[in-house]
Amino acid sequence: MPQFSLYEEEFQPSPWQQTWREFRTSHAAFIGLFILGLFVCFALFAPLVAPYDPIAQNIDALMIPPSWNMNGTISHLFGTDSLGRDLFSRIVYGCRVTLGSSLLLVLVALMTGVTIGTIAGMLRGVRSSIVNHLLDALMAIPTLLIAIIIVAILGTGLVNSMWAITLALTPQFIHHTRSFVRNEMKKEYILASKLDGANHWQLFFHSILPNMIEMLVVQGTLALSIAVIDISALGFLNLGAQPPLPELGAILADGLDVAYLAPWNVALPGLAIFLIVLSINVVGDGLRSALRKRLSR
Repeated sequence: MPQFSLYEEEFQPSPWQQTWREFRTSHAAFIGLFILGLFVCFALFAPLVAPYDPIAQNIDALMIPPSWNMNGTISHLFGTDSLGRDLFSRIVYGCRVTLGSSLLLVLVALMTGVTIGTIAGMLRGVRSSIVNHLLDALMAIPTLLIAIIIVAILGTGLVNSMWAITLALTPQFIHHTRSFVRNEMKKEYILASKLDGANHWQLFFHSILPNMIEMLVVQGTLALSIAVIDISALGFLNLGAQPPLPELGAILADGLDVAYLAPWNVALPGLAIFLIVLSINVVGDGLRSALRKRLSR
């Protein structure tokens, strides 16, 4: 039975509800979220979505055009490659490998970067200066170049490329976290917590981290787009995922040999990479804009 209230209370949405309301007002960001959600569904439910085994070869179905071509067939929606493998199934599993590995390495880089960045933000004196100069030097080097150097040392393979990109992305999270923590440590509510006897870990978990989550969401989406590009680039250069593992960059590299005879082997994996990166960037920009509008009120 609903309780009777004599005074009508005004509904105050939570910060996340306010952010979601601002995010929904951007049609481009909402469409980007829908496209990104579609690729996430492909990654999660690849065995249910893909009609064929992505590495199964069929010599009777070599380089069949896509279904919208006059010579195509509906049984192979995106056609087949030079070994008779179904391209739609390979792209679906490629989304699982590329997007799934990118999500995993971004989470690892985020947790590592937040931990080190928080310690660096609370340091003072010579130690803080050394960390700042090291971060400035690492931030000046492109992440893909750092990943290529690390892969050259560790060796090729998807796991090694994931470790390389994780190490390349971690300084960015350290930099943003350190700057955020240093700014927050100067504010009055932190001083009040210190006067109440809170130590550094209590300051971080109870005071700084709740205010940092929104910044980490935005930086995480931007780092995710970089990770997708780097994973695909290393796979394309044969430094990342190795055949027959279906990965979007490796699929794109395999299609180069028959690009003139079967251009869909290059166009469709490249379009999938483009849409994934574009949707992530659009969602990240929408989140940043929504947070800026919410905080400006």
